[in-house]
Amino acid sequence: MMLNKGLLLTLMLGISLSTGAAQSDVYEYKGKVSDIYIGKSNRIKVGVTVDEDDPLVCDYYDDKQWPFYFEFDKPYSAQWFELINLARRTQEPIRIGYLSSDDSSCAIEYLAFSKGNGADTDGTSGQTDGLIRSGTYGNIAMIYTNNLTESNYTASDHYNVDRASAAFDGHTYAKQIDDKAGDKIERGFWMVKKDPDNKDQEYWLQVRFDKVVNITGFRIMVNSQSASLGRSPRGITIQTSTDGKDFNEHESFTLSKAIDQRGVLTESVEAKYFRVRVDSNYGDKFIEIDELEVYSAN
Repeated sequence: MMLNKGLLLTLMLGISLSTGAAQSDVYEYKGKVSDIYIGKSNRIKVGVTVDEDDPLVCDYYDDKQWPFYFEFDKPYSAQWFELINLARRTQEPIRIGYLSSDDSSCAIEYLAFSKGNGADTDGTSGQTDGLIRSGTYGNIAMIYTNNLTESNYTASDHYNVDRASAAFDGHTYAKQIDDKAGDKIERGFWMVKKDPDNKDQEYWLQVRFDKVVNITGFRIMVNSQSASLGRSPRGITIQTSTDGKDFNEHESFTLSKAIDQRGVLTESVEAKYFRVRVDSNYGDKFIEIDELEVYSAN
């Protein structure tokens, strides 16, 4: 899914959650998702940031933390959950159409992103950042988007032909993961061999953006065969820089053996350089990352 500047891409994922609602009964919220609540019932509750000067129309005050909801047993529910969770992780603004229900909460009627990030602009304020967002979750780091070429990707080292740029080509070793991606670069992943005689050796993979961007999260993918060999990153540290010289250790994560993992930064960071330092893996002498995606909010 390409969320380009100026592109109005409305995702009507499923039919109305209510029946017989007139068009005038549907209101729209524009903003950011803060929380998701999943209890024992089929109802998924969604928390959002609400501007006091622009309150919601429905009477949700008995449940202020979770004003919106949808049922999880509908044909479109899984898609809605994925989209809302994406909005929560990336902190991209989203549009939520809703109805005022009889039980003091707002029933979701539709979900949408628009103009690249879900936020409308009037040409003078609220401008989008001009970044091209690609793939399922809005990746800004894929090669040949956002003025990124091979020279924008570097690593501490690489093994054989498995250079840094191969981790940003929209492919894993086994498959293409972004339908807008070009050709796979070599084997489709970055790999480096650990030095058993140098315990202080650092292993890292980074992208240098064309300008300072606001980074909110990332995604790391490894093919299943390499994961079973123990090549997946386990402990990682996110490092960022605005000049490529002084790097700040922003946050550390512990990853599982899953082949596809996404992380959300506790606090977004303004950076031109985004680096993943791999502090440990799952035991193999090689460290491998098939694909590294980076997410941004305005």
